[in-house]
Amino acid sequence: MLEQLEGRKAPPPGRSVGAEMPAGSAFLEGATVTVAGAALLQRVAGVVTKLGGNVLSSQLDVQGTHAKAGFVSMVASCELDQPSLQPLIYDLEAGMPFLFIDQLDVQAPTTSSGEGKLRILLAVSGQWQGAK
Repeated sequence: MLEQLEGRKAPPPGRSVGAEMPAGSAFLEGATVTVAGAALLQRVAGVVTKLGGNVLSSQLDVQGTHAKAGFVSMVASCELDQPSLQPLIYDLEAGMPFLFIDQLDVQAPTTSSGEGKLRILLAVSGQWQGAK
C-alpha cells in the first residue's frame, strides 16, 4: 500500500486513486533525520494551531527505540478546546505523512465551571525513509 501511495505502483485493477486518498508522501520528508524530525514537529504544531490550540512545549526523539526501525518520535504538551480534540486526532492519523499517536493523555480544565482548554500530552511518531 505504501508503494501505491508513493506512486511507484499503479493501484489494483478496479480501484482508482481518488479524493478519499490524502495527497503527499506517506513518509516524513527530509535529507537528514533532524530535518524529518523538524517536519514532524511542524506538522503537529500546525494542526494544533489550526484548531485554535497552543503548543506549550515539544521534544523530538530521533534516537529512541523506534529510531532503529526508521521512526522519528516527538512529544508535545498542548492546550486545546474539547470540541477540537477529535479533529486533532483525525487530522494527524488520517493525513499525510502517515503518523501514529503513541500516547494521548488528556487533563480536563481545572476551573470549577469546567470551562477552559484541555491540557494534552501527545506522543506522535512517523517513519522516515532516509536520504534519497
